[in-house]
Amino acid sequence: MAKYLADTNILIAHLRGDARATEFLANKSSAISAVTVAELIQGCRNPRQLIQTNTLISSFEVLHIDYPISALAIKFVLDLYLSHGLKFLDAVIAATAIKHKLILKTQDARHFKFIKGLAVV
Repeated sequence: MAKYLADTNILIAHLRGDARATEFLANKSSAISAVTVAELIQGCRNPRQLIQTNTLISSFEVLHIDYPISALAIKFVLDLYLSHGLKFLDAVIAATAIKHKLILKTQDARHFKFIKGLAVV
């Protein structure tokens, strides 16, 4: 069972050869959001990168967006967009972590630190 939800930037860092990201992904039990899957695929520039990305994605449990996640994400955007600039996809990732009781591992904690009930490292 996963303990962490790895943000998209952790997987991107791994794909770019960041040893700390690779070590985290290798040694921690992590899941990823469906948002992360889509963001990684959209970042591919050629078929080789798409194959590499699909291989990486297949090694994680993918947590899909359901009604409770989308409703919580919309509430976060409603409450926090004007005051903190929270964007919808980040809100979905945060809501996914909260719903599944996971710690969000990210390289951009400032995007999430103001969300009550979210554990971020």
